[in-house]
Order: sequence, then structure tokens, then C-alpha cells
Amino acid sequence: MNRSLLITSALCSASLLAYASNSTAAIPDPAILSELPAKETDKVSIHAKNRPATEVFADIMRQTGKNFIYQTDLLRGLNVTVNANDASLKSVLAQMFDGTGITFKIQKNNILLSRSKEIVRKQRKYVVSGFVREAETGEALAGATVTCSSTKNGVFTNAMGFYSISIPEGECQLTVSYPGYAPEKLPAFTLSKDRQMDISMRENAQTIKDVVVIGNKNRTVALETAGVGSLNVGKNTILNTPVVFGESDVIKTLQFEPGVSAGIDGMAGMYVHGGNSDENMYMLDNIPLYQVNHLGGLFSAFNTEAIRNVDFHKSSFPAKFDGRLSSYMDVHTKDGSMSEHHGSARLGLTSGAFNIDGPIWKDRTSYSFAIRRSWYDLLTIPIFAIYNAISEDEKTSTNYAFTDINAKINHRFNNRSRGYLMFYYGEDYLRVSQNWDKDKADAYWDEEKSNLRWGNIVASAGWNYMLTPKLFGELTGAYSRYASRLEHSKADGYNEGNIPTNVTSDKMRSDNHIDDWILKADFDWSPHQSHRINFGAGYTLHSFLPSLTTRTLSSNEVNSVVKDRVSTYRASEFNAYFGGDWRPADPLRVDYGLHFSLFHIGGKNHSNLSPRLSLRWQPAKDWAVKAGYSRTVQYVHQLIQSSISLPTDQWVPVTNDQKPQTADKIFAGAYYSFGKGWTVSVEGYWKKMRNLLEYADEYYLLSPETDWTKKLTAGKGSAKGLDFKISKDFGALSGHIAYSLMWADRQYADKNGGKPFPARFDNRHKINVLLNWKINKKWEMSAAWTGMTGNRITLPTQCWQDPALAPWNYDMTLATEVNNYRLPFNHRLDLNFRRYNRRGYWDFSLYNAYCNMSTIGVQRDYSDKFDYNTGQYNFYRVFKKIKLIPVIPSISYTWLF
Repeated sequence: MNRSLLITSALCSASLLAYASNSTAAIPDPAILSELPAKETDKVSIHAKNRPATEVFADIMRQTGKNFIYQTDLLRGLNVTVNANDASLKSVLAQMFDGTGITFKIQKNNILLSRSKEIVRKQRKYVVSGFVREAETGEALAGATVTCSSTKNGVFTNAMGFYSISIPEGECQLTVSYPGYAPEKLPAFTLSKDRQMDISMRENAQTIKDVVVIGNKNRTVALETAGVGSLNVGKNTILNTPVVFGESDVIKTLQFEPGVSAGIDGMAGMYVHGGNSDENMYMLDNIPLYQVNHLGGLFSAFNTEAIRNVDFHKSSFPAKFDGRLSSYMDVHTKDGSMSEHHGSARLGLTSGAFNIDGPIWKDRTSYSFAIRRSWYDLLTIPIFAIYNAISEDEKTSTNYAFTDINAKINHRFNNRSRGYLMFYYGEDYLRVSQNWDKDKADAYWDEEKSNLRWGNIVASAGWNYMLTPKLFGELTGAYSRYASRLEHSKADGYNEGNIPTNVTSDKMRSDNHIDDWILKADFDWSPHQSHRINFGAGYTLHSFLPSLTTRTLSSNEVNSVVKDRVSTYRASEFNAYFGGDWRPADPLRVDYGLHFSLFHIGGKNHSNLSPRLSLRWQPAKDWAVKAGYSRTVQYVHQLIQSSISLPTDQWVPVTNDQKPQTADKIFAGAYYSFGKGWTVSVEGYWKKMRNLLEYADEYYLLSPETDWTKKLTAGKGSAKGLDFKISKDFGALSGHIAYSLMWADRQYADKNGGKPFPARFDNRHKINVLLNWKINKKWEMSAAWTGMTGNRITLPTQCWQDPALAPWNYDMTLATEVNNYRLPFNHRLDLNFRRYNRRGYWDFSLYNAYCNMSTIGVQRDYSDKFDYNTGQYNFYRVFKKIKLIPVIPSISYTWLF
């Protein structure tokens, strides 16, 4: 027998290769059962009843001279029954294996055995689950890919780094990949039960002859997922975008994406796919914020040093998101390192920042703290001191500053459970004062002061738990408040000597705030390796105070107080959602979802269902096409009185007399990835919006006591366009070129004669070029060029004067169409040079490098011309362009420790 095994082993090697290419199961340890044949024939006579299969094989081998090859565990415990007289080998084998799920194949002198395809499909599976984290800090890595070698199927980790993958029993090896990190190939293991495996990954900063290899998660998102218009932005991407005053900003980074407009050039606003500025949902660790602007929109409220990463969606929206029409941006803050302390301090010309994170209890509890503050107020003190010393009559001062504080504590109870506490505080204040002759003796004087404060407070607590290897849950409770207060006063009097007399004053205070109490539960379930389901529910209690104005008139110490009759609106919002990521077949991937929302206010319920569906077809590894539909609903609106969002603009809910805003969107895209990190994409969309609210024409003529609901008008709008992007994320030079083509319009019954008209931010063409160049180990350069078709404004087409008011005639104007004039094309170039040293880096920036000041509006003004024939001045109206932001150089230093 030993000699027979030696002879047959050589013969089996070639047949094993052929078998592996045709069999549904690999044979890592084949058993070869053979005998020295007595004769070679295909006829068999055998009688066996419930005998071990291996004994029957021995009889067949003696009669036929053929060898059996099979996996060792294939026949474990198998008994067979067979009755045959001079029957063919094929019929005997068929009788033996009938109903056993074993198939056979006769190849020359070998009989190859394997499980049938149906049995392979029904093979018992187990679940491998766990968390993927960064090795140095313990931070969760959201969107990492976990792949099993035996099935070649992979899954993505969720926002908490959790993954769950179903794998057939047997040998397996997991591979984990994440852009910018070294791939982790775990040791092979035999799977015979459910197993938890937590995985740590290390950053992979490769520099080979000054060629940088960086990862791009968005290339994976574009090809592997079904979502259209989804983007993940990391902290390094934000830091590598050229900045103004040394302040990197996530919203300004997103403005370089196709389909996203700044509205007013240079501001940190967002207008996405023809929508309004209040149609974007800004979230901090999944908690909504209402006002996210500093300095009138020059900066956003998100401190880059506190950010881990940002998820942005502009077309296909996850089922859990609703409440805004155009986009959703979720900023995930840092949890803090579980192993060692890290930090940085930045000093710039107009602001500074400090952040630190590290372990409180090593490998169990961590903290993260970040603060930034501007010092415009400190810079203006000497400027106004010099001015006031020179000026004899007028004294003036202006103070402005903003502050952001982020804090977080993260605790790991065990390898299945984690909890956290998060706090955010952001505030702006602006103080302006002027007086004339107030310090003079025996003189009349007057004074005017304005104080404006606005800001957000957010406090949240979360607990997440791996309930089962396939089910992950998170419970969140939060409180969020946005408030603004405007105080304005005017006073005048007479100084008898140095004592003020006959003082009269007019003081006004206006308050506006929103309070939200939030409770929600979210679940992530993986019933199958090709199907992932998300579901959850939430409740929010809203309290709105749109505007409470108090006016105090005082004359000779006699006060008169007048208050607006403004109600506080309380509303309850309930939502529930169900969605999933499903791969029914290899080229096809489906994202589906349904979001239910109920908004209760004033005894009335507004309820809506928002379906979402996205399909991806990927016939090859390097390209894919997608299409989908989404519906969104918005119950809260911002009433904007100017071209930019101001802190005094009111946020109001729908009422009994209004319907919530809705948007239906159809979208499609094509994506192709080719060599050395190049990716190209084209996305198209069509969006229909209904019940859009804005102030009616001449609302300001109504009495101040008129309720705000009577000042509004409702209409509809539409937007359509194409987004094109080509990007490169490999090598010393990386970046992207983006182009957007868009049409956006609005239609209101009482505007423009009821006819459609272009939206204010109907920016037909927009081009962005963003480049990052690693010159060498010490120097990097980034450049960003943006060009955009100008905004729309309304200018009068007819103008006349009343002769009775000559010579200072007041214009009587008429505009035949709304938004009938387009402002000039705006463009600018921003540059940033970064130099690294041992302890940190310097940033040298030029904002608007060639000083092309953007036109943001048109102002009507008087001009005069002297007529020498009549000896009189002729007055006439002129239009003057309002331009904003010249070239701004800045320098900052960031110290890392």
C-alpha cells in the first residue's frame, strides 16, 4: 500500500489542480485513499448496508483500480448503503451518494469528491465582529474595509468603527484597509464559532524620493457604495486647503466641491444644488446646529483641531437623516488617545488655538479638549485709541471676538461597550459705540451704542453597545441651544458744565433663541455578509422664540417700556427610519431607506414619509454607474432679510397655516478610476422643491406688531445640473479639478407676476482647481483657484423723479422682473506655503493673491455734475459696484507636542 501511495501521489498532483478549478470547495488537506489494483474495470459488484463509506471505498478500489480524493472532513461519520451486481461505476457512485450532498467526478484513475453547490451555500456560517481603531490613539476608524480571504466579500465599518461579517466555518484570514493607513493582514484562523476581533491600524506615511502615497477614501466610496454625492473629509484635507487669516475651515474646503457654492465669495456659507442657505443640516457628533458662522460668515464654527472627520451628503441621503432639503454635514469630533498625550498650539495674526488629548485611565478613558479665540478686539484697541486722541468731536470704538470650546470624554467599559460625554460652546460678540461731544463741558451731545451676541451650546451623552455579533446599538441624549441678543441705544442731552441734563434715550433689545431636547436610538444590524440594515427612532422637543423685542423710552428719568406680543412656539418632532445596504448580486449594490417624520405644533400634526433608493452597477473593478431618488422634508426655516445669513435672522417652525418644505430629487452618476490614483466622476441631478418660504414683497410696510407668519409667502422651485470632477491622490502633486453646471429658479404667486424667475444663487458655471504639492520633506505648497458666475440681483428698469421735490428728487423706480441682473464673474487665487521643522510648521498664506475683489452687489447712489451754462448742479442716480475682500496675507505657526 505504501508503494501504491507513492505512485498515486504524483498522479494526483495534476488532477488536484484541475479539480480546484472546477470544484466549489478548495481542498487544503485532501485525503487520498488507494489500493494496489487487482484489476482495472468500470464494472462493480458490491453489497453494503449502512457501512462506513471508507470501507466501501476500499472494495471499489480493489475492483476498479481507481483512487478516491476528498477533504478529510467530507466523509466524517458518513455511512452508505448500496446494492449492485456488475453495475457501472458511475451508477454505483450515484446510488451511494444519493441524498448525502456529495458529488463525484471521475478523472482517469481518480474519483474526486466534493460538496454540492447547494450544500456549500447551506454551510454553517459564523460571525466575526469587532472594532477597527487607530493603533496610537484608539480612535475609531469609520469606513475601513474588512475582507475575508475565503469569501472575498468585504464590509465597511460604521461611524464607531464597528464591523460584522458572516463567514463560512473553516479557515479564514481577515484583511483590513483604510486610506492613509498600512493594510493589516491578520493571522489565519479556523472559525468554528462566533468570534470578536478588534483590529488596530497604523498610519502609513510613505515618502519615497519625495513621492507621497496617500489614500483616498472617497475613491472607495465612489466605486464600492451605491451613494451619489457622498464625501468623507479628513482633518488633513481641511488643513491642506489654502486659508484666510491662518484659519482652516471645513465649510470652505467643501466649497471647492462641485455643486457647492459659497453664495457670497469669501464667506463660509453653503448653497447646494440650487438650495437656500437654511436647507443644509450641520451636525456636531450627530447633534444639529442652527448658526455656524463667525464674523458674518467669514469663518465657520467648526474648529479644525477638534475634528476627526466629516461626512457630507448632497444627493443620496442615508435613511437616518431628514429635516433639511439640500445637504447633510456631520462633523465627528476626536475621542482622544487612549495611550499617550498629544496636542498642538497655533498662533496667528488674528486668532489662536490650543488643543490637547490623551488618556485619563490608560486603555479605558480618554479626553479631548480644544479652544480657539480671535483677538480682533485686542488689535483694535490701539487703533481706536489713536483715532480718538486725534478726533476732537467724534469718539468711537469697535470690539469683536469669537470663541469656540470643544470638550469630550470617552470611556471604554469593555470590548463591547463605550460611552462618551461631549460639550461645545461657541460665541461671538460685537460692540460698536460712537459719541459726539459727550466729554465737552457746556455742549450738546449725542451717543449711539450697539451690542450683538450670538452662539451655540451643545451637551450630549452617548452609549453604544455591541448587543450581538451582528447587532450594534447606540443611545444618545442631547441638549442644544442657539441664542442671539441685539441691544441698541441712542441718547442725547446737554452738559451743564460736566453734568448731563435733559437726557433722552431710546433703548431696544431683541432676543431670539431655539432650544432642543433630543433623545434617539440607532442600530446597525448585519443579518448577512451581503446585507447591512440600519434602523432607529428619535424624539426632539423644540422651543422657539422667534423674536422678543423690548423698547424703553426715557426722558428726564421717566421711562416707558413697550414689549412685542410674541409667543414661544413649542413643537414635538418624532422620527423613525429603516434602511440598508444590500448586494443581491456581484455587480449590483442597492442602498434603500424609508424615513418617517411627525411634527406636532399648535394641536396640528404634519407627517411625511421620505423614501430613498440608490442603485450601483459595477461590471468592472475600476468603473461603476449609479442612479437613485430621494425625498426630504424640512419643518424649520430661517427667515433671511439680506443676502447673507445674519445672527439676527429668525429660525421658525411650520405652523397651522403653513406646510413643511419638501424636495424630490432624481440623480445619476458615472465613476472611473485609473492608474496612479486618478479618479473621474460625472453626476447629474434634477430637484423639485415645494412650499418654500420667504418674506413677501414690501413686508416691511406692515405694522411692527404684525405676526411674522403674516409676512411670509410660499412658493416652489427647481434645480438641475451636472457635477464633474477629476482628482489625483498619488504622488508629490495631488488635488482635483471640479466643474458645475446648474440652473435654479423660484416661483411665487405674488412675485414676478406669478412667473418663474432665476434664484438669487443661480450660479450657472463654477470651476474649482485645488492642488497640493509636496516639494520636499520640509516644504509643501497648496493652491486653490475658484471662478463662479455672479449671483442674481434685482435692479430697476425704469426710474423717474417727482418734479415737486426738486432739486433733491426722490427716485420712483420699477423693476419689471425679479433677479433681472447678473453680477460679474467672480474669481480668485489662494496660496499657502507650509514649512515643517522639528516641533511644528509655519503657514504663509495669500488670500486672493492677485487682488481681484469680487462684486457682491450694486448700490444706487447720487452723483452730481455742474452745468456751467446754467450755473447749477445736475443730480442724477448712478449704480456703483460693491466689492469685497482684497488680497490678505497671513502667517501662523503651529507647535506640535
